Amino acid sequence: MTQEPGLLPDIVPFFEHWKGLPLQRAAVQQFWEAVPASLKKRDASWYQTWQGAGKQEQPRTLSNPLQVPYYSQRDSSTAHAMRMCFSSSCAMLLETLKPGMLKGPNGDDTYLGRVLRYGDTTEAPNQIKALAHYGVTAHLDQTCTPADVKAQIDKGIPVPLGCIHKGGLGNLHGDGHWLIAIGYDATNFIVHDPFGEMDVVNGGYVNNWGARLRYSFKNFCRRWEVLPSGNSYRYAPGNGWAIIAQPIT
Repeated sequence: MTQEPGLLPDIVPFFEHWKGLPLQRAAVQQFWEAVPASLKKRDASWYQTWQGAGKQEQPRTLSNPLQVPYYSQRDSSTAHAMRMCFSSSCAMLLETLKPGMLKGPNGDDTYLGRVLRYGDTTEAPNQIKALAHYGVTAHLDQTCTPADVKAQIDKGIPVPLGCIHKGGLGNLHGDGHWLIAIGYDATNFIVHDPFGEMDVVNGGYVNNWGARLRYSFKNFCRRWEVLPSGNSYRYAPGNGWAIIAQPIT
């Protein structure tokens, strides 16, 4: 289709370069005064389309580490504070993929309430069902690798990871702990740990604040990629536990 000589090709660039300058405002006002009255009504199709834009999800900017809200399990108002690491980690996943689902600094308590409708907070099937309730499709992967986690982060999806947090690297024991990987660098996972900062070599925790920590691949993977061995665990690369979520479409 041939463009008529002298006509401006499109109006969109004018608004893309809008700076609110006096002459820009004067030009828009002149344009508005020339618009037919039928296009100034609230039921005009262009206005309905404009209003619909406010309902669109804003595209997330990918980064490394990802922008993930931090929930501490320790400040829970429920009786589950000391055992809700799995729920707090999955709540951080949910709020990253679908911002605004969980309100306030204790949004993980809201998410926990949904999990408990399906069963205990420590059981993966209940987490999967709770995430599905909020529109997030996910599954438990028990053969996860660092490369798998990095691939998810590259897609903009943080990854809850299940590890063994008690005992030194040569004597791991206990029922395990969940945190969420939000990024990585050459030698570390960058994590939000809902219980605080883990001593990844000796086990246990050194403080109560666990946001944006760096846990080395060298030491953390020996707590994460493990299999039971008698009363302890042995390092078994390729056997990490993770919640793998699908992108929101």
